Amino acid sequence: MSEDKVSTPQGSEPIPEGPARTGLQVTSIFAGWVGLAAIIVGLLWAAVVKSFPSVPLLFIMVGGALVILWLVVNIATVVAAAKGRQAKLIFNSAAFITIIVGIVVLVNYIGARHHLRTDLTESKRYSLSEQTHEVAKALEQEVKLIAFVSTDYYNWREVQDRLREYEMLSPKISVEHYDPKTDFAKTKEYDIQLDGTVLVKSGEKTERVTGGSEEQLTSAILAVTSGEKTKVYFLTGHGEPSLEGSGPNVIGTLKRSLENQQYAVETLSLMAMEEPEVPLDCAVLGIIGPKQPLHEKEIDAVNQYLTFGGKLFAAIDPPPAPSLQEILTDYGVTPMDGIVLDPQLSLWGQLNVPIVNAPAAHQITSNLGAVILPVTRAFDIESPEEEPEYPGMPPPSRPTALLQSSPASWLEKSVEGQPQKDPDEPGGPLVMAALVDQTTPPPPMVPGMEPPPRQDGARIVVAGTSIMVSDDLVRQGVDSGVYFTLKSIAWLVENEKLISIPPKDTMPSRVMLSDRQRNVATITVFALPVLTMLAGAVVWWRRRRG
Repeated sequence: MSEDKVSTPQGSEPIPEGPARTGLQVTSIFAGWVGLAAIIVGLLWAAVVKSFPSVPLLFIMVGGALVILWLVVNIATVVAAAKGRQAKLIFNSAAFITIIVGIVVLVNYIGARHHLRTDLTESKRYSLSEQTHEVAKALEQEVKLIAFVSTDYYNWREVQDRLREYEMLSPKISVEHYDPKTDFAKTKEYDIQLDGTVLVKSGEKTERVTGGSEEQLTSAILAVTSGEKTKVYFLTGHGEPSLEGSGPNVIGTLKRSLENQQYAVETLSLMAMEEPEVPLDCAVLGIIGPKQPLHEKEIDAVNQYLTFGGKLFAAIDPPPAPSLQEILTDYGVTPMDGIVLDPQLSLWGQLNVPIVNAPAAHQITSNLGAVILPVTRAFDIESPEEEPEYPGMPPPSRPTALLQSSPASWLEKSVEGQPQKDPDEPGGPLVMAALVDQTTPPPPMVPGMEPPPRQDGARIVVAGTSIMVSDDLVRQGVDSGVYFTLKSIAWLVENEKLISIPPKDTMPSRVMLSDRQRNVATITVFALPVLTMLAGAVVWWRRRRG
């Protein structure tokens, strides 16, 4: 009787049966899976709390011990499997995946270190200005931005993105983020009272801002790295708008914007002085919207201040408001009586609200856009008749027109009846804002000589309306006058680092359509889609019936 033989396919070998697993090996496999799960739980726990407290650390340690137990018990099996062909395939796949993941991580790391993005908004609302870039590059000391902004803050994401932009600008700038509603220790340490507060620290100096706009942060960086604040005084006692409160005669937005740019803003009453005198620490004197004439002693004090290189920003109104001609005429600027009416360029067709779309090229008007000047007077500017003090000296500087009306405008002197240009009324273009710069350049120098000190002369910027900076106008979305004033004051004190950092908030964009354009838009937007839908419905109905 022949023995039965197990037949196998030709050319193949019988598959050997592996040895039975012992109880220890089965237990170790279970322990290995439990250990791997424990490690994952511990790592996820630590990632959520952003630290390694005792509980997740215990999970990781116990999980690691269980995985090591599995490895020790099954070391022979692991070594044998590692020598097989399938293990090599797995190793190659793992190496390939590791290389791909490494490339992705490297690209992300490079992208994080070299932040590139494109701001497609017309006003570059979400980009830091070139001047902020220059301020960051010029830093010689460490600056720390400590932000206390919770996710409940109305623009917390915008603040975080902006702070990240600052951190990318310079290795000297570092950023720390805390939630004032959960990080109680840090909130108490820095005495934080308001959500949205950002502390700007450098050495022993600290500036505190709320909101984290670019003008606030850049100005605070300048304040903690450069020195004392620049003082701006506003004249009071003649019916000028108030710097505080709310109402129809308030310019609080201008005051807050100046303070955000690290100016020290104060009021000045020359009438309250026995001998009126502009303070020595006055960097800029502001005279905005006086309703009553200045006293002779006040005029003398202002003229004396300008004679010794003072800086003046004046925003005066049409008659019957005082014209300040006792101050301005000596510098070649003569206020004209009347109101500028402009049928060609005016806001919403209101003749007494001219718009300047193309201001004269100057540091003040660069990147300014359109400027709106409600109810404004005009100025006649001319060059003072003066001779150079020495041969080769440049001639005295002429007053410069900054903002002018269109050629179709005229100066309306009568407020009665239908506005129309009379033969005796000056026509456009009319100067609505001008500047005077009497700073003199140094004389020609002989090679090897040290240059003499710069002769600091008077600087003046004058506009024909104070309404342009009123809070009422700002609430209506018209804030170009505030920007013009901020840039004017920066130019007056030669603060070139702030001259191109106006606030980023801009007027809402509006499209003005004529009656014909409105009819075309109505047909395009409403009539054509409705007709298309009706035609489709008719076709569907006819096919359904057929």
